[in-house]
Amino acid sequence: MIKGDPLAESIGERIKSFRIGHGMTLAELGEKANLSTSYLSQIERDKTSPSLSTLETIARSLNIGLRSLFETDDEAAFVLRGSNGTYTPTQRDPIVRQPLMPQIGNPEIEVYRITFHPHSAPEQIDQFAGEEIIYVLDGELTISIGEEQFVLTAGDSIHYDALLFHSWKSESDNYCTIIWGRARSLPDYQSSITTRSWNKITEENGI
Repeated sequence: MIKGDPLAESIGERIKSFRIGHGMTLAELGEKANLSTSYLSQIERDKTSPSLSTLETIARSLNIGLRSLFETDDEAAFVLRGSNGTYTPTQRDPIVRQPLMPQIGNPEIEVYRITFHPHSAPEQIDQFAGEEIIYVLDGELTISIGEEQFVLTAGDSIHYDALLFHSWKSESDNYCTIIWGRARSLPDYQSSITTRSWNKITEENGI
């Protein structure tokens, strides 16, 4: 089993460590992951912000689990160090997801730190039997749930049924950062669409 350098401090360094451990060049990894050599080089040097889907593609190309890019095998708990820094969205990757817990198999609970580029286009979120919650750290997020739309700012939170159609976007001139949690249902789950009356968020502007 190929292992990355346990002392590597950043995701870019770990990708490089695994690549070298597999005896792969940047060009070989790029061909396997369908990514340009220059883009991979920027990722390894932490000069760009890959999306979660890009990291998943790289991990598959290296025959490792996504978790390996965030923690070592001998850790008793998943620790994401603030000193590792955070990724900044770009026009190429306008929405950056940073998992705050291990991504193994099909976890029942997922938590992410998500940053939106200013004026990011709407993105539809997968619907599933379960629930989601969003807490806005900074900036402004517009989220549509069913036929309703909510504008959230720093300090606001929203909780909703994940079976409802929902999408989000950032319409402001500034970056927006949120904590997004989602929990999958238990086998006897009953949709809150029929069991719960959802309270509308009261907006100061009357929306």
